[in-house]
Amino acid sequence: MRRFLLDTVLCSLFIFSLMGLFSSVTYFRIFDVLDPVGEMFADFEMSDLVMSQLREAPLASEDIVVVNISNANREEIGYMIQILEQYQPAVIGVDVTFSVPKSYAEDSVFAQTLAMYDNVVIGSELRLPVMDDTKGYGFDTLVIPVPRLAEHADFGFVNLLTDAENQDDVKFCRELVLRAKVRGIEEEQLAFAVKLAQYKDPEATQVFLDRNNLIETINYRGNVMDFGRSEFGTKYFALDIHEVFDENFTEDLLKDKVVIMCFLGNYIGDMNTRQDLYFTPLNKNYVGKSEPDMFGGVIHANTVSMILEEDYIEYMPSSYGIVLAIFGCLITVFCFKWVYGALPSWYDGITKIVQLVLVASLTLLSIYMFISHNYKTELTLLLVVIALSGDSIEVYHGVVKNLFSRKKRSQLFKLNRHFWKE
Repeated sequence: MRRFLLDTVLCSLFIFSLMGLFSSVTYFRIFDVLDPVGEMFADFEMSDLVMSQLREAPLASEDIVVVNISNANREEIGYMIQILEQYQPAVIGVDVTFSVPKSYAEDSVFAQTLAMYDNVVIGSELRLPVMDDTKGYGFDTLVIPVPRLAEHADFGFVNLLTDAENQDDVKFCRELVLRAKVRGIEEEQLAFAVKLAQYKDPEATQVFLDRNNLIETINYRGNVMDFGRSEFGTKYFALDIHEVFDENFTEDLLKDKVVIMCFLGNYIGDMNTRQDLYFTPLNKNYVGKSEPDMFGGVIHANTVSMILEEDYIEYMPSSYGIVLAIFGCLITVFCFKWVYGALPSWYDGITKIVQLVLVASLTLLSIYMFISHNYKTELTLLLVVIALSGDSIEVYHGVVKNLFSRKKRSQLFKLNRHFWKE
């Protein structure tokens, strides 16, 4: 039994070595021929399938109204704020970074508007992440609005977390950076959506911040007009720019609400643009996505909803996933090795059935936990271990162990010499 257990450990190490080898091969792009398939699934997570297809659509918060600023200049945005403020919203957020001075007329009207109210939040931007973060800084630079605007308004950073290197790349947003430190600035910076939530419900926002996470997975609840690109369709109430100037809405629509002014195309429903558009887990085409489905301002709206509703997504720490993979590998190898020794003629059939059952069961468990408890499990490594274990054990016994046996090596070399003589 001691030898059997040692062999189980060694075989498990062999499986993890194979996984490391495959990762290295993928990293060096040896299998470039598979790139089209890899790219199709590169931005896919099981939670995308759950959000877009399987779970019951949650209700978007009625406390949030999204306003399209289209291509309005600062003077026009200032007048829009003045109109909206007449209806007593809890806070107005403008998802724009006003970091470059404009004409005196534009800046003057906008600055005067900001000076009139104490519930307007405008955008800032984090730049240049600090790679060697030994002092706890997250970013080197904070781009804030021009001084005459910044002195009259609160601001939060509008950066959205994606893997895109520039604006023209495909941008997929699942998570949001909530807080960050900036070199030379003592005060911790908060995300735009967090700032808006603070004005509406300080207590709920503090509960959210007390989770002490720098990054949170966004629990998406809905979209605005998107021509059917996302599963939940129109959820957040939205006003177009002309509806604001015409005051074509009822008073109760805005009272005590969170108003997010942002770009939603030249008009609401205009999806013929790539400006500030992102792929999200609500995208109907959850594999091989072709068209982005949500504007950045609506992503902020989803984040505010999550904070106000205290409806967060919990997730398993990656360290737990590693521990589960290690123990799962040891148990699987132990059982499969017993079958290999006791029932060799049945080995392939039994192990394949067990692998299919385990992979399917763990996948269904992950889906259930996400749908029922908003909990993202980290079982990818465990699933890979199970998928590799059956064939890996045969390779381990048929090749690896034989290489360490003088008798088996001599048999191989004798056969090889005999082949070349013939």
